[in-house]
Amino acid sequence: ALFGEVSFETVLRNSDLVFSPGEPALNVYTQDGCFTPHEDEQSLTCLLNLSDAGSYDGGGTAFWSSREGLAVATPPSVVLRTPAGTALLFGGTVTHAGQPIRRGERCVLVASFST
Repeated sequence: ALFGEVSFETVLRNSDLVFSPGEPALNVYTQDGCFTPHEDEQSLTCLLNLSDAGSYDGGGTAFWSSREGLAVATPPSVVLRTPAGTALLFGGTVTHAGQPIRRGERCVLVASFST
């Protein structure tokens, strides 16, 4: 492999990576489920959408610009609704939130970590 042998086990057991408590994790959002605006405070966050777009309505990941920070009384700068299998990668100082699900179920693999 281009970057050496990489597997789920080698990532989880890598002593150089420090994950947020309880991560990697599978977040399952159902009707009205959401995640409030926050910053992960790690070096890198990876959100991998595992659900097909037709399996839920609403949802997505909202982001606020660095100028807005945690001033979430303002609308997000952008909301991304990615197809299944698409990963979002961003720094831990970025304010973001899981938008409410109106119908169905959305599953996201979440891993926030530092080295």
